[in-house]
Amino acid sequence: MSYSAVFDAIVLASYDVGEADRFLILLTREKGRLAARAPGARRLKSRLCPLLPLTHLAVELKESRGGFLVCGITPHHHHNPRVQHLQDFFVRMQASELLLALLSDGEPVPEIFEALSALLHHPHCAEQDTLAFTLRVLALLGVLPEITHRLFAPLSPEERSFVLASMRGTPVNEKISCTRLRSLCTQLVQEHCTRPLRSTDVAAACM
Repeated sequence: MSYSAVFDAIVLASYDVGEADRFLILLTREKGRLAARAPGARRLKSRLCPLLPLTHLAVELKESRGGFLVCGITPHHHHNPRVQHLQDFFVRMQASELLLALLSDGEPVPEIFEALSALLHHPHCAEQDTLAFTLRVLALLGVLPEITHRLFAPLSPEERSFVLASMRGTPVNEKISCTRLRSLCTQLVQEHCTRPLRSTDVAAACM
């Protein structure tokens, strides 16, 4: 028997399917990552039109034997600030691709949801924000080594402080050099992903 429930959700990815539907990968606070189909979402007058990547919404889902169907949405306008700069867009896309690569369906991690929500709401994102988010996610998933690990040996005291603050989800306001941290994060992510993240290369080529 099918039932419906409302979830706090962020759209990680959206794919066109059928004549007018969208297939969505959502990150929800309550159930973690899950897939859902939005019937008729590509029609111009559909109430489901706002279901686009990196939007934060309250999504009503109906669960049946065939999976989840979207039957209603309420956009959180205050959580969806307009992206003003290209770098902001790339930071958000890198965060989305990272979660698509690392998260499994049906394993809720509310702290990761909060971290992504905070990143989407950040007025001006920079590479430093991407690195902090990556370290936070890896720490929450339990795959980030302790700061005493040899991987962190080449880092300066300031860079180590950045890593520790990022692991705890503490905002870091001081500007730091991203070169070594970028290399470190790339290495750590590649150890847990089956393929390189494309958005990172695209961002580097365009910035």
